[in-house]
Amino acid sequence: MTVLRIASYNVHHGADGADQLDLPRTAATLAALDAEVIGLQEVDVGFGDRSGHEDQAARLAELLGYEARFAATIDRPADDGARARYGLALLTRGAILEHWTEILPGASHLAAPHETRGLLGARVRTPGPELTVLVTHLDHAHRDHRAAQVRGILHRTAALDGPRVLLGDLNADPLAPELAPLAEAGWREALAETTGRGARSPLTSALAAALPVGPSASQATFPARWPLRRLDSIWVRGALEVTDLEVPRSRASDHRPTVATIRLPSIVGS
Repeated sequence: MTVLRIASYNVHHGADGADQLDLPRTAATLAALDAEVIGLQEVDVGFGDRSGHEDQAARLAELLGYEARFAATIDRPADDGARARYGLALLTRGAILEHWTEILPGASHLAAPHETRGLLGARVRTPGPELTVLVTHLDHAHRDHRAAQVRGILHRTAALDGPRVLLGDLNADPLAPELAPLAEAGWREALAETTGRGARSPLTSALAAALPVGPSASQATFPARWPLRRLDSIWVRGALEVTDLEVPRSRASDHRPTVATIRLPSIVGS
């Protein structure tokens, strides 16, 4: 039996809720998670002055001693002739055996999303079975765009087998209607997996997460200073078990990270 900690974190280009840039602080928060696999959103790579033109994926990997892959959802010319890129990243302690990027669609009946969204997929070596890891960041403005992007994820990953995890800022409560196709396709949300609290409505779930006491008090992720909403979540599929979910306190970003502990059997199926 292999036990892994996997995490998702919207790092807000290394800046906190007051937009103060401090990438070493971001790295310290990531190190404290003690996770073997970390999916990141809002990562800058040579994007501009706001992040010092730094390759944040490579720098975080260097500071932590992890392997990294980056997937650009925005890629445009920079003033110096290079590329200004922004998007998703994956950090792992184990080797990344292969990886791919998919740009996700918006809803056809709406104007194009203000920001292009994508999916970073990878096959990762662990101390036990190989694990497929997906990292995403869904549209923040309209649920129909999010619904189209969920359908895009399911279409792109339909042929995958073996254990897999989806890490992301989904910009919606896990019980929101636009995320329902994930559960219908066999994905299980980590908190529901550990607590059995999957029967609540999205409103009830959000209110419970915002309470200062009780079993859901520490599960909201946004805003980091006083979190009220569960925008960031971890989903699993296949022969693995989620045994714990936590949301560590941190104000290194405008979100808090979320971390799941999973168990993988020695022999796994789909």
